[in-house]
Amino acid sequence: MAHPHGLTMVAAMNLENLLWGLGILALPLLLAIPARVLYQTLILGIGPAERSYRSTVKRILDAGNQVEHFREALNDESRRLGIKLSRARLNETDMLNPLSVTHFLLTPMILILPFVAILSLPIILIGIPIIYGLEILLIRQKVLITLIKSLEQYYGKQVIHIPAPGYGHCAEEGRLFDTSSIVVHFHRVPRVVFLGLFTWLIIHWIMQLEEWWIELLIAGPVYLLLLGLIGIITTALEADLVLVDPSKGRIIPISNWVEGMLKPIVGVGLLFLLGRDLMLEARLDDGNPVLFALVVLGVLYCATGVGVSFQWGYAWWRGKDIRSEFEKQAIDVLSPQSYDLTRSRGRIQLNVRCTMAERIESTIGPKKELNFKDLEAMPSAHESVLTQPSNPLE
Repeated sequence: MAHPHGLTMVAAMNLENLLWGLGILALPLLLAIPARVLYQTLILGIGPAERSYRSTVKRILDAGNQVEHFREALNDESRRLGIKLSRARLNETDMLNPLSVTHFLLTPMILILPFVAILSLPIILIGIPIIYGLEILLIRQKVLITLIKSLEQYYGKQVIHIPAPGYGHCAEEGRLFDTSSIVVHFHRVPRVVFLGLFTWLIIHWIMQLEEWWIELLIAGPVYLLLLGLIGIITTALEADLVLVDPSKGRIIPISNWVEGMLKPIVGVGLLFLLGRDLMLEARLDDGNPVLFALVVLGVLYCATGVGVSFQWGYAWWRGKDIRSEFEKQAIDVLSPQSYDLTRSRGRIQLNVRCTMAERIESTIGPKKELNFKDLEAMPSAHESVLTQPSNPLE
């Protein structure tokens, strides 16, 4: 029988290792908070000129309009305030695609980028044919649009098109390394990164192997499959399709609907599995919470390397073609109407403007350039509503 004093020492040692493990897992958070503050102060700027410019952009967004319709007026405003156009555009991007603390949890990867790139390279090379095959299945074979059509019919909802406020923002060719374009792409990275960590934790929970590298080898292909599915679906759904449920008075962007289902599962699942596995390592005589925490960070930053490679590689290279092809399929299969969702002096209006095809071709719809006088006159600046919704009782 073990001596009680020995048991106390083992318990104390496990508690000490548990605290060390928690401290290691907390390191990215300790780095993320000052990184976010530096980003907001040094890069975005917090002076009166930047605050005035952001309030102007907020007026446009609050009115339900697209920023790009005011491009010339916003450029003039930035010059008047003495803000560089690149910084002004970056502030717009931050309002459209804000970076949260979650994003800055991944910034330490920059410090170990060469090491992470070497570890992630085999996964990236294996992932190329997997992701390309999923693109053929979901987009070219029209599986995704068929599922959305079935969703529309099964739930009795209607799919319409409402251009997002950031429609066309940072869409120019050759702007891959522009700061605003980098922020837009990085904004989409965490959703695929934490999916990678979640995948490994699930495999680790199910298999409980002594050799963790075997679990990593198994988790890699599973992660690539999920990365391809989620990445291609969310890229295609940037086509701004919206589910309308009149019976419940709801308007839900399909991309938000998909992400809304994933976030609770991945987020709560991550916290539960991390807490469970860390406590299990602390309780076992041969457990090592410190090693587990280091492996978690290693998996997190390797997944970051794969996620960044996907976003800057495949999604940038194929993203425009995927969205364009999916838009054509949506027009052919769903024939959605395109609406303007505007707000003026507290009055919200959802007006049918044209068909989605006409909106994309820019043959009908609001003129490209609006000014701040037009903003004050909204929604009258959007002239000649094409058609009015028909009365279903007539």
